[in-house]
Amino acid sequence: MRNFLDTAEQKLCAAGARVDRRLLAAVSLAALACMLLAHGFAFANLFPNHDGTVLVFDAQWTMYVLGRWAQNLYFPLIRGKIAAPWLIGAFSTLYLALAGYGIARLLELKRWTAALLTGLLGCCASVTSVLATYTYETDAYLLAMLLACAGVWCAERWRGVWGVCGAAVCFCGCLALYQSYIQFAVGLFLLLLLGRALRGASWREWLGRGVYALACLAAGGALYLLSVRVSLALTGYQLADTGNGLAQLTRLGPAAILAGIPAVYQNFFATLLGASGWNDRGMRVATALLLALSVLGLVLRLRGKNVRAAVQALAAVALLPLGLNVICLLTSGNVYILMQHALFLVYALPLMLFSASGNGSPRKLWGWGSALFCAFLILRMAICSNGAYVYTQLVYDQTARQVTAIMAKVQQLPGYEEGQTPVVFAGSFTDSDFAYRDPAFSRYAEGDLHQVNSALTYDGTIKWWFQHVMGSTANVVADQAQLDQWAEDPRVQAMPAYPEGEYCAMIDGTAVIRIS
Repeated sequence: MRNFLDTAEQKLCAAGARVDRRLLAAVSLAALACMLLAHGFAFANLFPNHDGTVLVFDAQWTMYVLGRWAQNLYFPLIRGKIAAPWLIGAFSTLYLALAGYGIARLLELKRWTAALLTGLLGCCASVTSVLATYTYETDAYLLAMLLACAGVWCAERWRGVWGVCGAAVCFCGCLALYQSYIQFAVGLFLLLLLGRALRGASWREWLGRGVYALACLAAGGALYLLSVRVSLALTGYQLADTGNGLAQLTRLGPAAILAGIPAVYQNFFATLLGASGWNDRGMRVATALLLALSVLGLVLRLRGKNVRAAVQALAAVALLPLGLNVICLLTSGNVYILMQHALFLVYALPLMLFSASGNGSPRKLWGWGSALFCAFLILRMAICSNGAYVYTQLVYDQTARQVTAIMAKVQQLPGYEEGQTPVVFAGSFTDSDFAYRDPAFSRYAEGDLHQVNSALTYDGTIKWWFQHVMGSTANVVADQAQLDQWAEDPRVQAMPAYPEGEYCAMIDGTAVIRIS
C-alpha cells in the first residue's frame, strides 16, 4: 500500500511539473478579467426571467427527456440547486480558464494568443444568451465545454485504447450536460489535423489521426446513448420529440444529411458575418478581417510546403465550419446562438497560424493585427453583454411591479381565498401590454440572444415565479392546456385585457386575469 501511495505521489508531482504555470496564469487572468468585464453585472444581480425563473433547480424530468441527465447530478452534488449568480460566475470562470489552458496546450498557442482566445470564448454572445435567459445552466454549459476539451486532451496525450476510453468518458459527460458542446471537440480535432499538415505529416499519419479522432467521437457517442437508455429505463421517461429533443435524430437519413450540409456552411457564415442583435457592424468587419487574415496566414504557412501538406491543410480548414456547426445539421437548421458557442473557436485559426509563424517582421505585423481585432471583438462583446443584462433587469423589474399590482387587485375579488382559489393568467405575456417595451433596447427584445420582453412566458415560469421569486402561496394554474381553455372561454374573451378596466374577475370560483 505504501509503495502504491509513493508511486501515485510521484506521478502527481510529475503531472504538476508538466503544467505550464505561466500559461495557466495568463489564461486564468484573462478569464477572470473578461468574465467580470462582460458578465460582472449578471454575477452581482438577480433578475430571473423566462427559464431563469428556476431559482431552485427542479427540472429533473425535463433534463431526463432531453438527454441531459448529467445536470441532475451536477446541480445537487457540485454547484448546488440554488441558482446563486455569484457562485455561477465563479464556477463558470474556473471552467473557462481550464478549458482555455487545455486549448492553448493542444494548439501550442503563445500566452498572449491563449489569453485572447479565452477572452473571446468567455465574452461571446452564447455565454451572454445563457446568462441573460437561462442563468442557472451557465456553469453546466461551460463545464460541458471543458469536458469536450478534456476529451481531446485524453485522445492526444494517452493514445491507443486508453486514449479512446478517456475521451469517450469525457465526451459522454459533455453530451449529457448539453449536446451541442461536443462541437468544441470536433473543431479541436480539425485544428489539430491542420497543425499536423503544416508540420509535414505523411498521409498515413494524417489520415490515421483523423480516423482515431472519429473513433473517439464515436465511442463517446455510443457511451452517451447507452447512458441515456439507462437513465430513461431507471426513470420510466421517454425522450422528448421536440425541437430541442433527441428523438428528431431518428428521422435523419443519409439523404437529409447530405442535403443539409450546404445549409450548415451558410448558417456558419451568416451567424458570424450577418447583422443581428449581438453582432453589430464593427464586429462583423472585425470578424471578416480575421477570416481574411486566416487565409493569409494559411498561405504564408504553406509557402514552400509540398502539395500533400497543402491538400491536407485545405481539407481541415474546409471541414472546420461543418465541425464547429454540426449541430445545425443534426437539428435540421433549428439552431440559435446558445447552441453555437463552438463557432467562436474559429477565432483560434488566425491566432494559431500567426502564433507559430516565425519571427519575420511582416508575420509579426499580421499577428499583432489579429490580436488587435480580437481585443476589439472582446470589447464590443462586453458592451453588448452589459446592455443585454440592463435590458433583462428592466424586464424583471417591470414584471415584478405588474404582478404585484395584479395580485393586490385579485386579493380584493369577492370570494377569493389566498392559497385556495385557483388563479389563471389567460393570454400571452409577451404579446400584451404586460410586456416591457422601449425602442432603445430593440436589439435585445425578441432578438438573437433569445431574450424576451416579459419575465413570465409560459406555464412553467408562472409556477416558478410565484413559488421562488415571490415566495407566494397563491394557487396559480401552471398547466398550459388549462390556460388555453380559459383563454378560449367566451366569458374571458369578453373581459378587457390588462391593464384596462376589470381585467380580473371571479369565474366559476376561479380568479381569472386576462393578460391579452
